[in-house]
Amino acid sequence: MSDNQVRLAVIGAGAMGQNHIRFIQEEKGAVLVAIADAYAGAQKVAEKIGVPFYQEATQMMDEVKPDGLLIVTPNKLHLPMAREAVRRHIPVLIEKPISDNLEDAKKFAEEAKTAKVPVLIGQHRRYNPFVNQAKKVIDGGELGKLTVSSFHYMIYKNDSYFDVDWRRQKGAGPILVNLVHDVDLLRYLIGEADAVQGISSSNARGFETEDSAVVNIHFQSDALASMTISDATASPWNWEATAREDPQYRPFEADAYFIGGTKGSLSLPRLHQFQYDGESSWHKPLRMEVAPVDPQLPHKMQLKHFVQVIIGKEEPTVTPTDNVKTLQTLTAIKQATETREIVTI
Repeated sequence: MSDNQVRLAVIGAGAMGQNHIRFIQEEKGAVLVAIADAYAGAQKVAEKIGVPFYQEATQMMDEVKPDGLLIVTPNKLHLPMAREAVRRHIPVLIEKPISDNLEDAKKFAEEAKTAKVPVLIGQHRRYNPFVNQAKKVIDGGELGKLTVSSFHYMIYKNDSYFDVDWRRQKGAGPILVNLVHDVDLLRYLIGEADAVQGISSSNARGFETEDSAVVNIHFQSDALASMTISDATASPWNWEATAREDPQYRPFEADAYFIGGTKGSLSLPRLHQFQYDGESSWHKPLRMEVAPVDPQLPHKMQLKHFVQVIIGKEEPTVTPTDNVKTLQTLTAIKQATETREIVTI
């Protein structure tokens, strides 16, 4: 490891992989030393940057011996590549989800813990300063006892997105493909869920998989939340359109999450906080405050954190064990919408 920069390699040079590559190039504390991708065409990405390219990721690990590794492959390759990194004692950042298989994810979480190799799961929204300000407000008791909340993922995926066969098939709907970030923040901000119920529909497109769903969640704290999910609804009420994390989405002055409590309520990502002056009473006027927050790109903040994890100055924010809890909740949501029964966690 260099005195000033950690040596990072990336496995997977698709659209998301190229974003990570750019973030590494912009990070003073890191340097990109190699790219691996089974697709030979990705070699052009490496040549343009001027770093070694490998089609075999394990060969790259053995020859380059990076200080840290970012895995940005298709989901099914996340854990096989992560296991190879852990065997070589290379700290790794794995793009979400850790796995499509809950039991395999649990097994890997134990493997990483036993090996004592730092593993960070790429739930990048945890590094959003607006999210962390909301966490501070909630944990500080400013909202009182949490009561009801609503989280929305309502977006319209273009019709050509579904030209790929697997995207029309069972299991490829917005619950398993898109909701992992929203469920992660649901847990982070409100707490652990212990029961879910839901219902789904494929009415908009008529595919095997759902295009819309509504879910109710009960938390261990007795708080409640609802989630409104659809990839066939033309609206701005989703994190992508409101949080300004990705320039490919047109930003709107709107919110995606609403969190309520006995003393006040809060919206995200705009951080509109509502409270009464003095005693809570519907006969008194609400006041609204907006906390000043310095906006930062979460993916860049995540990379800075990963560098600190590699050099031993910080512990991973989102561990495999933590991400397993998100996957358990997500799996329960999927089961509840398919069976229309209450599913306990």
